[in-house]
Amino acid sequence: MELALRSEVDDLRLDAYFCGVACQKVRQGERSLEAYWPFHRLQCKRNEFADAMEEADPKFAGWMRQHGKMAVLKDDEVDRLERAAQAAAGPSREEVMSSMYGRLDPRPAAPSYSAEELRRLEEAEEARRLEARTATPAARALAALDVPRELGARCADYTWRQSQTHVEVFVPLRPGTTRAAIEVELTPARLRVQVDGRPAVDGQLWREVKAEESTWFVQDDVLEIVLLKRHRRGNYADGETNATTFWYALVRNGPPEAALALEHPPAAYYRLPLDEKEARAPAPRRPRRLGARAAAAMLTAAG
Repeated sequence: MELALRSEVDDLRLDAYFCGVACQKVRQGERSLEAYWPFHRLQCKRNEFADAMEEADPKFAGWMRQHGKMAVLKDDEVDRLERAAQAAAGPSREEVMSSMYGRLDPRPAAPSYSAEELRRLEEAEEARRLEARTATPAARALAALDVPRELGARCADYTWRQSQTHVEVFVPLRPGTTRAAIEVELTPARLRVQVDGRPAVDGQLWREVKAEESTWFVQDDVLEIVLLKRHRRGNYADGETNATTFWYALVRNGPPEAALALEHPPAAYYRLPLDEKEARAPAPRRPRRLGARAAAAMLTAAG
């Protein structure tokens, strides 16, 4: 046993590298081989950085071996380690570090996929290309539309979202649809939209709107309807607050997927920026109180 160990260590002494000062002393026979090497051999790795710097800067190479430094990381590599430590999925910080450890050019390890995983990736990419080629302008426009999950919803016939002052409705149109094929009937309490004789929206609105200040137009094969809430931020009914201006659905008899399953308005609703038009509106001026002399002068003039 002892002869085999010493033979193995003698072979290692012929190597031109050592990972640190302790390893160097072991290979030079300055320590008890039986006490140190059996444990150290499991973690001994070639210090390629120190080997590469040995000729040009032996002092720095010696410092790396003395302190057990196996790599010199750049700022972007340190950032990658920090992101891996904070990520909820993907490789861990230890896995990323192991991919850099002892390498002259620390780069992320190439991903490895099985044949089945590669086939699925190719099928998904082909489906994405096919969808991009066959998607209509309306589908692309609606896909790019930002609809916060708690402030609006999507369904087969329309998409809607809201702010503290307005409700926007988006109805996809077939390519080549003319304005003559679109019918929009809007009252303060009801909305009916029909395209090519097929109803897209038809029902009682969640709350009243100001129909005379609402509008609709067509853009990118999408019918866009902008409704001004009658009860909105800064314009409340008696005894109501900003919470009652929140809409839980566009129409009360709409499809379930177009309704918001919430008990209270979300916090994001109150953080929405004020509408530009509302922000530009001047605040109402309070009547100026007249002093005693001005009031007396006015009474004298009136008499």
